[in-house]
Amino acid sequence: MRLFKKISLSSAPFYASLVVITSLAFFIGIFWAINEYQAYQESIENIRNTYRSQYENRVKEELDKVVELIDYRRRQSALRVEAEIRERVQAAYTIASHNYRLYKDERSIDEIRSMVIELLRPMRWNNERGYYFSGRLKEARIDLFADEPFFEGKSALEFERIVGVDIVGDISKIISEKEAGLYRYTLKKPAYPGKVFPKVSFVKYFPPLDWFIGAGIYSDDLEEALKHEVLARIQNIQFGKDGEVFCFRLDGTILTNQNERLVGRSISTLVDADGKKYGDALYHASTTGSQNGYVHYTIQKEGWGSRQQKLCYVQVYQEWGWGLGAAMFMDAMELSIKNETETYRRISFKNVFTFIVLFAVAVIFLLLSTFFYSLKIKQGISRFTHFFRAATDSKEKISTEDLVFREFEDLSHLANRMVEDRIRNELLLHRDELRLDTLLRLGMMEKYSLQDKYDFILRRIVQITRSEEGYLALVNSTQSHITICSFIVSSEEDVVAREGELNQARTVEEGGLPGKAVMRKTAVIVNSQGTSLVDCYPYTKEVFRHLDVPIYNDGKIVVVAGVCNNGEKYDNSDIRQMTMLLEGMWLHVLRQCSEEELARLERQIIAVSEEERSNIGRNLHDDLGSHLTGVELLSKALEQRLSVEAPERSKQLGTIRDLIKDAIEKTRRLSHGLYPVHVIEYGLESAIEELVVEVENIFKVNFDLSWEGKSDDLGKNTATHLHYIIREAVFNAARHGKPQNIGVYVQVEEGKFSVRIVDDGIGVDATPAATGLGFHTMKYRAKAIGAVLVISSGKEGGTLISVTGEGKE
Repeated sequence: MRLFKKISLSSAPFYASLVVITSLAFFIGIFWAINEYQAYQESIENIRNTYRSQYENRVKEELDKVVELIDYRRRQSALRVEAEIRERVQAAYTIASHNYRLYKDERSIDEIRSMVIELLRPMRWNNERGYYFSGRLKEARIDLFADEPFFEGKSALEFERIVGVDIVGDISKIISEKEAGLYRYTLKKPAYPGKVFPKVSFVKYFPPLDWFIGAGIYSDDLEEALKHEVLARIQNIQFGKDGEVFCFRLDGTILTNQNERLVGRSISTLVDADGKKYGDALYHASTTGSQNGYVHYTIQKEGWGSRQQKLCYVQVYQEWGWGLGAAMFMDAMELSIKNETETYRRISFKNVFTFIVLFAVAVIFLLLSTFFYSLKIKQGISRFTHFFRAATDSKEKISTEDLVFREFEDLSHLANRMVEDRIRNELLLHRDELRLDTLLRLGMMEKYSLQDKYDFILRRIVQITRSEEGYLALVNSTQSHITICSFIVSSEEDVVAREGELNQARTVEEGGLPGKAVMRKTAVIVNSQGTSLVDCYPYTKEVFRHLDVPIYNDGKIVVVAGVCNNGEKYDNSDIRQMTMLLEGMWLHVLRQCSEEELARLERQIIAVSEEERSNIGRNLHDDLGSHLTGVELLSKALEQRLSVEAPERSKQLGTIRDLIKDAIEKTRRLSHGLYPVHVIEYGLESAIEELVVEVENIFKVNFDLSWEGKSDDLGKNTATHLHYIIREAVFNAARHGKPQNIGVYVQVEEGKFSVRIVDDGIGVDATPAATGLGFHTMKYRAKAIGAVLVISSGKEGGTLISVTGEGKE
């Protein structure tokens, strides 16, 4: 019996909050004195962490502003350049248009082009960095390249071979799409081998001259000018009381610093007041990992007479290969800590009462809010409980409306997905269960014919694949002919009408769909409409979707199964299901054939063995036994004669006569063991009674025999095998089990028999009978008469052998 009832999940937050708050109040009251000191230490540490965090945020914010400044200046520069080259192109376009209108009737197109080229060539801007270029679009030729006249007159192919980029082709594409546009590329100049020049340009098409007119500028020149401008700006940046921003290249060279003596030096040479190389730390933080980080170091601050902590944040500006840093002193932190510490000590005791009052208010508020949300949780859980209860019998999905918590909405999505997965998995599970059930049932169909098993497997394949029709075909060992062994169609009349036709073997080439699967040596899936009826053997109706699967054994195809006209498309899962079913069926067929052959051989071996035993037994009984009996009679007559003439010789002959009697008895027992004539003549019960007397005399054990029923109800063959089983079990127990008592209990009723051989020896595990020839012989004999043989041993010793079955043979 439970001491406490289980609480619901919805009320758990309320009770948990109540327990936590009560426990917290209890421990605060008990350990207030101890915790006050710890709280003081923690407060100091929190103040340090807070100020440290504030310094870190401040230097990071300042450095982020610098990065934003650089990005802004780059964007503004790019926009300014783009606008400028657009204006330059428009001006060139106006010049070309004006000259064309003036001279189109007086001069040729080439002359007008030359005039415009001479006007545009000397025009430069942006500190002589900007220039004009133009070319013919259809002829794909450069007419003007003011910055590098070497390219003028070159065709597009020659230009591309020199610079490595199809610039004329790219310009043609821009003009064909929108007649004008920006174009960025890299230029190789013959005068500067191995060096590339990034450029930005704007091109526009002038149709009267079939010309593209462009204005370009080298972007790296702009970048260098912008870098100098930004460095000058960074040099003058200050924040706070003593904050500074500095810059260095990623090779370690300092570019800007408040201390101008450090400019141009390597950052690795910077050492703080403690001898620590903080320059290496700055460089390492900016070039490894996330390429940013904080570095603390100490500096001997002028005018203070003591060393002061300084915090620096560094970050890489990858586009320019710069390392940026923002640093400031942390001298205000210690002063703030001192002031805060004094304040804390002064008011800590005064806050005890206030804390208790506020704690009580917080407890009430927290409990009320917890109770409110517990109700909401209960409502949500109730909805999910109802859903899961309904989901066990239906496929209904849960509605996401009126769910307060986001987690419940997530759960609802997962629950709905669970329903969808359940529907899909139920289908897959049903197919797997049906396949397993098929294989299990196939294993229990030992008394059915192979044809019945073929029909059963095919019906299940059609059911699992949800098909309308199907077939099962056997392939001969030479892979040349196939024979339909089972066929299922929507109308059984078609099967009856075509039974003779289907049972006939066909060549693989004329075998229709199964023949194609054999020739392709792999599964065939066809999910398209309109398959020709000529190729659809053994089907006769229209086949719009079919699947044919071959099964291999020892590298050869032995069976082909096919189905058709599924409501959905066939896929690899259908192949997998059919393959496992067919492989299981074929293994079952092989096992059945092997078991039948093994049983036939066992019966033959036992029959030959019985015949040989009988021959040997008869020879011992009729030949050797008769000879020994005659010798014994002759010795008896001689003994009687010598008893009068030579009494001493008569005694010696008596000894010989006793040995002859023993030999006769041993011969008789041996012949009875080999040839159970007494079983055939007098019945099994008399033979077992004789066996009891024999075992008691030889092994000196107590024997208990119980017989119920008539031995005549057992057939001759069954009685003979049971005699040998009982004899083998009894002699094994007497020889190896070392028992004091052995019992044989037989029940015969209406052709059914039950035999139990029990002993109180050392058990079957300690005797050779468990693995010896006698054990296997008993198994073979029990199997020959269709009986069940079971050998078991008790925990405290002893062996029980039981044989049950029916025997009329």
